[in-house]
Amino acid sequence: MDYTNAFTGTNGKPTAGIDGFDAAQAAPEFTPIPPGIYSARVVRGEFTTTKAGADAYRLKFEVTEGEQKGKSVVRTWTFGEKALPYTKRDLAPFGLNTSAQLLSPFPPVGREYLVRLVVALQRGDDSIERNDIKKIDVLRVVESPATAFILPEQGEGGPK
Repeated sequence: MDYTNAFTGTNGKPTAGIDGFDAAQAAPEFTPIPPGIYSARVVRGEFTTTKAGADAYRLKFEVTEGEQKGKSVVRTWTFGEKALPYTKRDLAPFGLNTSAQLLSPFPPVGREYLVRLVVALQRGDDSIERNDIKKIDVLRVVESPATAFILPEQGEGGPK
């Protein structure tokens, strides 16, 4: 009798790591979301590099309504000579106006950016379809009540 898959972890969920591999279900194949207009929120922004090694900034969005709710879409901007003015224009509505801001965590703790995305499909040179975010409208920025509980930065009421 084989008991290797009979036991769950201590929290009642299947064991993770190599011990859980045999019992795990494979994730579905990735498919882009259909073209359309979506309500979404910014999950995170991060400074990164492209496959070619060029500097870039990536925003990850999560669809918040409709059939695609919970799915993610990503938009990446580069900093090449021709792209730089467009990158600066597109990131400004998020308050990302300086290189220091691009290198800081985004969105800031306690702040949520709600947006409307116009999403298209694009077929790459490799014949793979990907989502292409054509337009981003920042609808509102929500400040969480939790921000009142964030500890002050050093020098703000702390020990001298």
